[in-house]
Amino acid sequence: MYNGPDYIGCKHVKYSQLLNVTYVTMMYGLGLPALFPIAFFSYFIFWCTERYQLAYCFQLPPAMDDKMTVNAMKLFSYTPILFLFNGYWMLSNRQIFENVINQIEYSTVEMSSSHWWSTMTDFDQATPMLVLTFAFIFIVIGRVCFFSWMQKYGYVISSNEIDVDEDLPNFYEAVKLSDADWFVKENEYCKEKYRFAFANEESTGKLDNLGVPKKPIQGIAWYNLLANPAYFRDFNYITVSVEDREDYIVDGDSDEGNDCEQCDMVSILINLAYVKQSVAQSFKFDAGYSERFGREVEEAIKKEKE
Repeated sequence: MYNGPDYIGCKHVKYSQLLNVTYVTMMYGLGLPALFPIAFFSYFIFWCTERYQLAYCFQLPPAMDDKMTVNAMKLFSYTPILFLFNGYWMLSNRQIFENVINQIEYSTVEMSSSHWWSTMTDFDQATPMLVLTFAFIFIVIGRVCFFSWMQKYGYVISSNEIDVDEDLPNFYEAVKLSDADWFVKENEYCKEKYRFAFANEESTGKLDNLGVPKKPIQGIAWYNLLANPAYFRDFNYITVSVEDREDYIVDGDSDEGNDCEQCDMVSILINLAYVKQSVAQSFKFDAGYSERFGREVEEAIKKEKE
C-alpha cells in the first residue's frame, strides 16, 4: 500500500526526456546558443531528481543489464549530424552575413534563401562546418556499413574482448541473509503443508547455515517469481516469512483457519511443476483444499513406489 512506483516503468520515459533535450539543443544550438546552458541546467535537474527519487520515492530496482543504456548512447551519437548540418545552414545564411535579399512581389510567393549547391564551394565562415559535416558523414557510414571490414583490418579502437575477473564469491557466500531466509521458509512451508518442495535439502542446508556475505548479490537472487517484489504485489501474496501472516489475509468466508489458502494457491500454481503430475491434473482448488492437497500428494507418491 505504501510502496512507491516501479523504477523500470519510468526509466524509458527518463531516457526519452534526455534524448528530447539533447536533440533539440543540437538541432538549433548554433543559432540559439542559450539552449546550451538551458540544456546543462536541465541535465542537472534530471540528475538531482533521479538521485532523490531513487533514494526516497522508487522501490529498490532489480538488477538490470546495460541494453537500454547502450541503445540510448547509440541514439545520442547521431546528434552531431544535426548540429553540423543545421549549423552549416545557419552560418551560410546569405541574408544575415552577406545582406543578400531576394525581393518578392506578392506575399503568397515563397522567398528564396539563396542556398544553392553552387554556394557550397564558396569559402566563408561556414566552410569549416561543411568540412566537419562531410567528415562525420564518412565516419558514420563507415561505422554502420563497413564496421566488420574496419574491425578486420584494425581500423577500430579495439576488437578484443577483455576478460574481467570481478573476484566474485561462491553463490552461497553471496546470498543475503534475508533472501536465504525467504527461500528456506517458503520451501519448508510447502514441504510441511503440501508435501512438495521446490529445492533440494543440500541447497536449503547451505542457505540455512550462511554467514553475513562480504559481497552480497544486489537485486533478486532467485528465479522464483515470488522473489520479485513486482510479482508478489500483483498477486497480493503475503510471504511465509511474515510474522502472523494469516492476520494480513482476508478471504470471503468466516472460517479463520483457512485464510492462508488464498495466498498458498499462488505459490502452488507457480511451483506446480514440482507437484506430482496426477495431482496437478485432477486437483480442484476449492474451499478447504489445503487439508486435502498434501494428503493426495502423499498418496500419489505411495502409488509410484508400489
